[in-house]
Formats: sequence, C-alpha cells, structure tokens
Amino acid sequence: MSEVYPLKFAPIYKPKIWGGRNLERLFARHLPEGEQIGESWELADLSEGVSVVAEGPAAGASLTEITSRWGDKLLGPAKPMPDGRFPLLVKLLDANDRLSLQVHPDAEAVRRIGPPAALKTECWYIVESRGGAIFKGIEPGISPERFREAIESDTVDQVVRRIDVAEGDFHYLPAGTVHAIGGGLVIAEVQTPSDTTYRVTDWGRGRQIHVDRSMQCIRFDLTDSQPGADGDTLLATEYFTVARRSVPAGEEHPFAEGLCTAVMTLSGGGALAGRADRGKAISIVAGETLLVPAGIKRPIFRAGTDTTFLEIRLPSQS
Repeated sequence: MSEVYPLKFAPIYKPKIWGGRNLERLFARHLPEGEQIGESWELADLSEGVSVVAEGPAAGASLTEITSRWGDKLLGPAKPMPDGRFPLLVKLLDANDRLSLQVHPDAEAVRRIGPPAALKTECWYIVESRGGAIFKGIEPGISPERFREAIESDTVDQVVRRIDVAEGDFHYLPAGTVHAIGGGLVIAEVQTPSDTTYRVTDWGRGRQIHVDRSMQCIRFDLTDSQPGADGDTLLATEYFTVARRSVPAGEEHPFAEGLCTAVMTLSGGGALAGRADRGKAISIVAGETLLVPAGIKRPIFRAGTDTTFLEIRLPSQS
C-alpha cells in the first residue's frame, strides 16, 4: 500500500473496578453493556492491546502492521520501539473512584530491574472534573525511609501531594513520579508505550502492592517543572510533544508536514486531509483520535464547529 492517509482506529475498552460510563455521556460512545469502563485505548501497540484501523483502504490492519508497512511514511524521522511497535500510547480514562497510588520506572530503574520492565513517562489533560483531585509527587522533606514507613503504616496519603484539578488543567508525570488519579475525573493521557506499573498502595482495596519495586523506581528529587512548554505547547519531551489547539468554526489549522501527529479531539469536530486530497478528507468528532502519517502532503484540519484538540507529535529528530 503506497498511499498514506489519516487513520482512525477502533477504541480498545478496558473494564476497571474504578471505571464508569462517562465516555458514553460525554462522547456518545457505544460502550460494552454492563461494564464499568476505566480506560479507552485510542492509539495502542502493546501486547495487552493493539489498535486496529476502523475505516479506509487499511481497515482491519493493526497498528503494528501499519508501522511496519508504512515505515517512515508513517513515522517520519521518529523511530519505532526496539521491537518494531508504534512509539506512543494514547488513552481516555474515566475514574469514578481513586486509582491505586503507583509509580513507573525511568531508564535507570529499568536497567536495575531488567526485563520485562519498560520506561513509562506520561501526561494528563483534564477533560472533565466533578470536584476531582490527583495525587502527584511526595511532600518536601520526606525521605525514602519515612516514605516506606508510611506505606507499611497505611498513611501514604499524609506524605503525597494532593492537587485539586479543573477542566483544562495539564500535568506532566515523568517516570519515577508517585501518582494517582482521584475519583470524578475524565482524563486524556499521553504516554510512552509501556504498561509497567508498580502499586505503592491500593488504599485498602486488597490488590497486590509492590513495595520493593516501587522504592526502586521512586524519584525523590523530581520537581513539578514542565520542560520546554511554550505558548500553546503544553509539554515537549524527547518522546513526544503535546499542544492544545482551538480552531473556530470554518477556520483551518495546518499540521507540520513530515512529522507523525496524533489528533485527540476534545470538543467540536471537522475534517482532516492533505491539501491535494480534499476529496479524501476524514471526519473527526469529539472523543475521537486521528493519526496523521508523516508522509501526507500539507495536512490540514478544517473545523466544522468550534473545536479544541490535543496535537501530539512524535519527535522531529531520532
């Protein structure tokens, strides 16, 4: 298949004990009957779930296959994961109860722990907050010894930072950050493609926790800085860049040619195509994610109504 075009994938739904049905209310999703959906994987290429193209000439192909078949026409200067998989994971999260307090390993921790541990850096955009809060980082002055004592005495909530959040807030969680999502939140999550998670505490719900592994991963030196943010850009890291865009009805927004870009629509909707392929435009509505291959010439979005989306780009240099 020589021609590349914007790709829309079927969501992968993950039931969770803390999940709910808010994606149905917010985005008119047809969720599995009787399930409390905590995660919708919008763009995924992991052993635990692989996205499948929903429409167009490549319908039915997996993201793994597309990454291999299209190569740099998809990724541009970015590189696939060492195993050939797509180097980004994008989700919607619906938290109706707080998640476990957890941590993910950074590169140094991965080297210490060894396979199958994998680095996981992520960020959260708050889509909806019904009086919700997140837990992010450790209170100043807390030593590793004091933190382990708090785990063992079930008083971790006294030594982690609790932050009230509102719609439109954004938080960066580099690998090694202790964190948890509180109840009453719908979140757009962008991350490196890993599901390596160590639970610090499950708040008494009885699921397994990983004290020793957590202590190997926690970065007690992390600050709350946002690296490289400028203007509409919310975050720039070596793994991905995230920007928030607002496009009034009838206006257009161009995307960078030659870069692989994911478009995660938060409100409104419109159509996306290359300048030379207006007859082949693909529509997108609130709650949907499009993947724009690097090989599309002069990709551009035209808003049908006032639209807000996250523009997520893979690195411009390998």
